[in-house]
This record gives sequence, C-alpha cells and structure tokens, in this order.
Amino acid sequence: MYKFVILCSIFIAASHADVVQTPTKRETRASLKPLSVCCDIPELADERQLSKCSPKPPGPCEDVQCIFEASGFLTDKNTLNKAAYRSHLQKWEKSNPGWTDAIYKAITDCVDNDPRQHLDVACKAYDVFTCTGIAMLKKCPETAWKC
Repeated sequence: MYKFVILCSIFIAASHADVVQTPTKRETRASLKPLSVCCDIPELADERQLSKCSPKPPGPCEDVQCIFEASGFLTDKNTLNKAAYRSHLQKWEKSNPGWTDAIYKAITDCVDNDPRQHLDVACKAYDVFTCTGIAMLKKCPETAWKC
C-alpha cells in the first residue's frame, strides 16, 4: 500500500510539473529586442580589413572608418567611393545567396543616395554602414530571420 501511495504521489507531481519545451527557430514569446538582432546578417567585411582594424579602435566611428579606409570604400574621410562599395556589395551577394533584394536595397538607399544617420560626430563611413544595415534588415531573407 505504501508503494502505491508513493507511486500515486509521483504520478500527481509529474502531471502538475512544468513541461520543458525545446524552443523552436522562432521564439513565440513577445520581446522588445531591437530588430537588428533578429536578422542574422553575415559579416560584410573581408577578414584582411578586419584584422587591420583590430583591436577595435574606441569611439562610435573609428572602427567603421578604419574598415572603410582599409577596404578602399572612401576616397577621403567624407566621400564614399561609390564604385568600390557597390562592387564589394555585389561580390558579397554572390557569396551569400538569398540576399539579392537586401543588396539591391542597400545599393539604392546607401550608395546611390547620400545617407545621413545623424551621429553626433560627422562620419561618412558610419552613415553608409548604418544605412546598409537598415536596408539589409528591411529585406532580410526568411532564412536569416531568427526572432
């Protein structure tokens, strides 16, 4: 009888316990995370340029400025080398299938126009890079969406 009571107690406890569920690809719980964390955009820079600018310089502009200068994306600190940046984005898209719409939007919004992201410090590299990230987020492929 004692074993029966223990067995019943275990059954009742188990039936009232929270069931641990494995999270699915998309979290169903609401969140106020910035949308930028929801799109898994692959690294845009080449490893050579990243290594030239590491360790990361301090400040809101210096790291992006360093990478843009090392990559030849600027003709001077305030002028985007549109041909070089457009070519880089097109080459990147060929290595990252599924991102065609995002790259087209980035070129249209950020290369063909003169974006300004309103950082307190004037920084062309930051303006263009932030614009590129926003454009790619807006056209994030379903396969890269993780929220």
